[in-house]
This record gives sequence, C-alpha cells and structure tokens, in this order.
Amino acid sequence: MLTVKSFLQLAPFKTFQLVAGANGLTNEITGVNILDNPDASDWLSAGELLITSGYFFSENEEIQRRFIQRFKEINCSAICIKPHIYLKEIPKSIRDLADELALPIIEIPYGIAFSKIMNIVMAEISGRMNELNQASLDIHSQFFEISLHGGGMTKIAAGLAEMVNNPVVLVDTEWSVNAVSDEKQPLIQATIEKTGNTFRFPVQTFTDLPTDFERIQKPITRGIFVEKQEHPCVIMPVYFDTIHYGFILVYQTQRPLTDLDYVALENGSMAFALEQMRLFEIERTENRIRRDFFDQLLSGQIKDVEALAAYDTTIDPSLNYTVLILSIQSFGQTSTSLMQKKQSEDRLMKSLLSSLTTYTTNRFSHLHLFSRKNQLVMLLGTDRTLSSVKTHNEVSDTAERIRMYLEQQGHSEREIFCTIGSTLPIFELAQSFEEAKKVIQLLEGDLKEEKIYFFNDFYFDSFLVDSISKEQGKKFYAHYLNTLLTYDQENNTHFTPTLKAYLAHHLNIATTSRALFIHRNTLLYRIEKIKSLIPVDLEQEKNTFALQLALKLYELHH
Repeated sequence: MLTVKSFLQLAPFKTFQLVAGANGLTNEITGVNILDNPDASDWLSAGELLITSGYFFSENEEIQRRFIQRFKEINCSAICIKPHIYLKEIPKSIRDLADELALPIIEIPYGIAFSKIMNIVMAEISGRMNELNQASLDIHSQFFEISLHGGGMTKIAAGLAEMVNNPVVLVDTEWSVNAVSDEKQPLIQATIEKTGNTFRFPVQTFTDLPTDFERIQKPITRGIFVEKQEHPCVIMPVYFDTIHYGFILVYQTQRPLTDLDYVALENGSMAFALEQMRLFEIERTENRIRRDFFDQLLSGQIKDVEALAAYDTTIDPSLNYTVLILSIQSFGQTSTSLMQKKQSEDRLMKSLLSSLTTYTTNRFSHLHLFSRKNQLVMLLGTDRTLSSVKTHNEVSDTAERIRMYLEQQGHSEREIFCTIGSTLPIFELAQSFEEAKKVIQLLEGDLKEEKIYFFNDFYFDSFLVDSISKEQGKKFYAHYLNTLLTYDQENNTHFTPTLKAYLAHHLNIATTSRALFIHRNTLLYRIEKIKSLIPVDLEQEKNTFALQLALKLYELHH
C-alpha cells in the first residue's frame, strides 16, 4: 500500500517538502491526476494524488479555500503544488485549512516534471490492482445476490450503505425518493421533503451542478447545508444502455469515500438500473394485460355478464360507466433523437400512471385506468339511479380533481386536457370511448382554453363532420362566406367574427356590442358592411341558420 508518507520516502521525491496536513500522512494513494482546470474537479476520484501549478486558484483566497475543501470531500490523498510559476509561495490560508482538514500539501521543487511524478506513482501502485479487482468481484457478488433474490430498492440502498459506511438515498430521474438506507437517520429526515404522497430530494439545494451532469455517468461531490452546516454528498448518476434511471446519493456523515467505496457505488448503480428495468417490465406487462382487457371491452367484444366474469376484474356491471381520456403533451423537450424522445415519453407515462393509480385507489372506488401512448384512459362507474345532472356533476368533479393532481405532479411545460364520452351501461362503453376520441379529433389544432370537454357539447360538430364530406362542407361555407372571408383577408378586418357574434346573440345590437367590447355605432357600421358582402338577406330566419352552419363548417375545416 502506497501512503503519502511512503511516497515522500521514495528516492526521487526526497526533495519534496510537506508544508501542511501532517495528520494525513497515512492517507492511501490509489491513483494520480494532474489538475489545472477548475471544471475538472468533478472528474477526480477518491485516493488520488493531485498535481497542480495552482493556476486556477492563484489569485483568490476564497476560491483557494473552496477547492481545498472540495478536494477533501472527494477524499483525495494529498495535493502536490509547484509554486514559483503562478503561486509565488503556497499561501498561509491554504496551509492552515489543510492542517485543519488533515489534507497533506506537498511543495514540488522547481524543475520536476509532472509526468515523472505520475509514472513513478503509477508504477508503485500497480501491484495493488489484483487486490482491488478481487474486492470488486466480492462487491459484485453481493449485489448479484440482492438482485437474484428480489431484494428491491430498499435492500440495494441498505446493502450499499453498509458497504460504504454512510447513509444512502436512491431517487428517480425526477428526484422522487425510491428508497433510503435508514428512514430514522437525522440527515435523511432533515433533507427529504414530502410532496403529496411522494418523498422528494430537494435538488435545488445544489446550486452549481454542471449542465446535463447526469450524462457524465461519474460521481460528483457537492455540499448539503442543514442548519448552516455543510455535509458532503456524493451524487452518482445511474445510466445504463443510454437510458437514465435516476441517482444514488451518499451522505458522507461517517467518513469520506475510498476508491473501493466508489467500486461499490458503480456496482450499486448497476443493481439500481437492473431493478428499475425489472419494475418497468412488470408495470409494462400489467398495463398490457389491463390494456388488452379494456381494448376488448371498449371495442364491444365483451357483450354480456358471462363474458365479463371470465376476467379477473372489479368492474361492476350494475353501474353505468363513462370513458374519460386524459391527453398529455409535453413542450420544450430537448431530446437529440427520436429514440430519446420516445424513452422520455415512456418514462413520463409510466410515472404518471403509477402516481395516478396510487392517488385514485382509495379516493374513487369505481375508477379503472390504463395508459395508451400519451393518453391515460379511465372508466368511471356511477350509480344508475342518479339523475343526469348529478351524474354529469360527479363525472366533471372527478375529471377536474384528477387533472389538477396530474398538473401538480409535473412541469409547467405540459398540457393536460380531458375529453369525456356519454355515461352508458358497461356493455355500451364502445360508444362512450369513440365519443371521447372524437372530441380529441375535433379539438386538434385548437388552443385548449378549457381543460375538460364533454362529447355532448360537441354533438352537433360531430354530426357535421360525420355527415358532410370536406368537399361538400367547403362548397357550402364558400357559397355564403367567400366574399366576406376574402374581404377580411385583403383588408385586415374582422367582419367574419363580428357576424358570428351577431348571430350568436340573435341579431341583438346591444348584447352583441357588449360581447365584442365595441361601440353600438361601430357595430351598426360593421353590420351594414357585412350585409353588402354576403349573398343573402341577413334578416330572414332561414338565412341566419344557413350562415351559422356555414361558419361552423368553416371552423371545423380550418
């Protein structure tokens, strides 16, 4: 084993001078690294002997203290500094802090090449690799046993915590807590926050994380401040086969991590990823079974109680049911490929389905749900004896509560809206499902000013779309509106929406002007102009209906 003390006793380094941190002479040297870039500190490993000219912290005492503290948190073995280039001498502030932290500071004589130090140190420690490899195999075997026997996230956290002798927290990609090594550990209790039914780690406490640092796939060290005291925390991104599964957090409350601890951390991250893959596959299988059953139900293939009884389901055929479809669209995704986008969408839907299942289980006794692509499909059971008004209110209230819950779980760049079919007996749900899908089709391309849409409010629109072809619809609205639409387009006027409002308010000048926020005389001028641009008498009842139908067809096809 090469320690700092034995390093200084090697013949080539007899002229090196220990200037601070004498209490750390027993630190083990497991590697060597040259550091003259402040951003490279996240790439250091425990036990490394650092060699530097001090360039990046030569002028600022606060920066000097911050980096010496960071090197100690990473558990570097010692720092070799070559002064006289950027540092005239090793500052007293660095020496005092190094003494306090028991982190050896060694002055390199002028003229000694960094490469010479690296070559000699690597030659000295190369004999230890067999020992490290054997220890790595032992650690791998322990995690293999945990995974083999279905230990789950809790045992992975507990096993890793025992290996590294520090508390461990496992979180997913959204920083929701999957498992902790010890729920009663004071620092874990002080940092984990409860949000609804989930626990989260407040990642915002780390103010200096590198951009997209999860892609580094290497542990980094940052400080957690609790009651004005800083606690070093090692953050290990869990990445496997281009997929990001979450993070492992190790609170260094007992001791800094050694190079062997980092081996355990790497094996722990593999076990974490495999467990996540196992859980995802279980969820995918269960959802596929649910989806296959609901696909048959919603396509009308299950037609009677006997056929329904063949499935293990809690659906009650004595209730009426309503189909609700929650459509979820994410904005601002920065995925670099279609594969990454698909993976991101799949993780989002799995997360929302799992979270919503937990939320609804004890709140809505007759609610059944499954996911398909970017949608969550729900079947809500209601008492057949309820009036249509009470049923509508219950369905609407349930939809709003669930939609609000999902919005609270996600980011502001997600749009969530709900479309709702008719309430029908269980074996007629195919109609309700088609109606909810039809509303999504009718809303395509529109701004979703509302968040909940009932098919009953779109019945006329649906009838027009299904009964009148696009060509017929275009001919119809062109006959009545073509001159008016052309005039608006060429003159940047708004006579078409004025006509729509005028017809909607039954040709009432007072209510129309108030609705449009314009003066009565302005509206009268517009009406006279509109009359000169349309081919029919606006005052005749049959024409007002024809114009309303033309406007509706125009909206449906634009």
